[in-house]
Amino acid sequence: MSADDAVNTSPILRPLAEPTWSAAGKLALFGAGLGLVYVATLFINDQTKAYSVSPVFAKARTLLLFYQAEKGAWPKDFDLTRAEAALPGFNLAALNEALAQCELPGTWTFVTQTPEGWPAVVFTPAEGGAPFERTLGVVDGWVDDGNLASGDLRVRADVAQFKLTAE
Repeated sequence: MSADDAVNTSPILRPLAEPTWSAAGKLALFGAGLGLVYVATLFINDQTKAYSVSPVFAKARTLLLFYQAEKGAWPKDFDLTRAEAALPGFNLAALNEALAQCELPGTWTFVTQTPEGWPAVVFTPAEGGAPFERTLGVVDGWVDDGNLASGDLRVRADVAQFKLTAE
């Protein structure tokens, strides 16, 4: 067999249609875009939930401080969704509306004494963890010092306590 008879079956190497740096740049931009979409989705979701949670804290705080100023004492512990019995004679329409519009599922209560020794509006989420802490972190920045572990609004993975002071 002669050298001409042997067929070369190796593929022909051809130059790339675009430079490698260009393809890598496009892939990097696509990845950065996906990352920004993900972060924006988390941010918008946390902000939306925070907008629905903060009015409940504000309305409950206002009502309870008025009650304390008028009666000279805090009411007994109660569920905020059943505030009619605990706060007779007070207009609860704003609180009930805020509770109905809250997008974060969980239970809202008032306690006269937390383990730390002060009265508080307590929110226990149906599902705790990082998403809850992110959302309440936004609320803490709006109504308090922005630090989850200190100040009037204290947030842990399973509960948020909004300290009430009659000063």
